[in-house]
Amino acid sequence: MPAVPEPTEPLIQLTGVSKDYESGAGVVHALRELDLSFGVGEFVAIVGTSGSGKSTLMNILGCLDRPTRGTYTLAGIDAGARSNDGRALVRNRLIGFIFQGFNLLPRTTALENVELPLQYRGVPAGERRKRAMEALTAVGLGDRVHHTPNQLSGGQQQRVAIARALVTDPPLLLADEPTGNLDTRTSLEVLALLQRLNRDRGITIALVTHEHDIAACASRVCTFRDGRMVSDVTNEAPTDAAAALAALPEPEASKLESDDESPEAAARRRIGGPVPLSVFAAMLAAGLGGVLGGVLYNRLVIDHAVPWIPLGLGVLAEAWVAARYGKKRVGRPLTPDQRARVSLYYTLGIAALLAPFALWQLPDAAPQLAARLGALGSAQVGAVLLVGVLGVLAVSLLRYLLISLFSPSR
Repeated sequence: MPAVPEPTEPLIQLTGVSKDYESGAGVVHALRELDLSFGVGEFVAIVGTSGSGKSTLMNILGCLDRPTRGTYTLAGIDAGARSNDGRALVRNRLIGFIFQGFNLLPRTTALENVELPLQYRGVPAGERRKRAMEALTAVGLGDRVHHTPNQLSGGQQQRVAIARALVTDPPLLLADEPTGNLDTRTSLEVLALLQRLNRDRGITIALVTHEHDIAACASRVCTFRDGRMVSDVTNEAPTDAAAALAALPEPEASKLESDDESPEAAARRRIGGPVPLSVFAAMLAAGLGGVLGGVLYNRLVIDHAVPWIPLGLGVLAEAWVAARYGKKRVGRPLTPDQRARVSLYYTLGIAALLAPFALWQLPDAAPQLAARLGALGSAQVGAVLLVGVLGVLAVSLLRYLLISLFSPSR
């Protein structure tokens, strides 16, 4: 992938670009012979009514479509001539998208939503989480990383969308009506953030809007009508969104949805998602390592076989791995429900593995066990089974408490 051009070169260059669509009434000319260039670090507003061609232009700029005629060059790449896969690669490497509808995954946290573009790049989990945290902190949501979209206000959801666009460090941000669903105060908050990113990071921003007061925050305004650019004006004194925000009256105190969760949202937050099977495999490996360490300690240090030392070290190792490896795979600390499932399922799994192993190692154990159970009455057999169930629950509770010790509640 070529490097981003120097500031003296245009980041975007459209030459003679036209876009035609076939319809039942004939050919629709969405764009007509457009010549346009954006320099590195510009903040450009694209303004026009419905049918003016601004959405078509945004699709071409975002490599979601290609021109019927003409050339579109992005960072020195002839993006318009590339195949679908080639344009997808350009999108992933050079462009960040911000949409009016936020387009967040509803059942995943802010952190997981922001990580998503990095997953498409194959970035390792640890690096993904680090970069997503940095992006969320940059947009002022460092304390909301584990909240799902329904626990965030509209402005916070748009900030998550901006963080998702920023996480790949793109030189170009395309914002399609980013304030369309927001009130005046929240719109100014989003615009102030975009202005800061443009000013401090030098990111080129192309913002599509039909509102002239929103376009006034850009340093350049391109107006479209009937597929043509009818004016291209440099805004020498763009509106300072941060100053306009400060001039607004103080908002009335209100609760966010996250402050007053519905029972359904609280239940989803408590339960969490499924636990990856690899967590259980990692716990088994850690438990075996703990047992081996305990055996070596018995033999080499205290020279005395005390059975509880290897078993205790094994359980500690399992709990530590469940907390740490589980957080790594799930992306956040395990919820109380996830800890309970891990503890119970792992205890049952170990019991199912150890029982056949014990009977195989002790040939006389199975007949002796059958004879003893046969000599008991039905009530006694029930008591034995109850003791076994209570034993499993007790061990599960011990694991739950240890996992909770290493994985504090969020």
